[in-house]
Amino acid sequence: MSWYRQFDLVWFPVIDFDRAKAFYQEDLGFELVLEDQDSKWAEFQISPGAKIAIHGVKATNANPIGALVLDVENIEKSELALGGKGIKLFDKEEIPGLAKLASFTDPDGNVIQLSQSLVRQVL
Repeated sequence: MSWYRQFDLVWFPVIDFDRAKAFYQEDLGFELVLEDQDSKWAEFQISPGAKIAIHGVKATNANPIGALVLDVENIEKSELALGGKGIKLFDKEEIPGLAKLASFTDPDGNVIQLSQSLVRQVL
């Protein structure tokens, strides 16, 4: 038996709660599933069993200490979709035979990385 039940969420500190909420909900299209304006907390469902949350704070660490990684089918298609919303990708790289990677940031500089697997599934 494991000491935990399951993954719940990843959360990022944000300075402008309303701006960050709009970014995740409107620009990225994540479903808002919980919001508490008093504590400046919001949770978004990004896939079954996986959520991201934001928490309004007075200041954030200038250097991100982690990243949200999203599995994508095609990096180039994702880049086109995000570019239409003014979101630019950086740190684009390919690890031959393993993955294509690219990143962008939310309004507070938190890193969101896209990962396209290049590994062939063996069934």
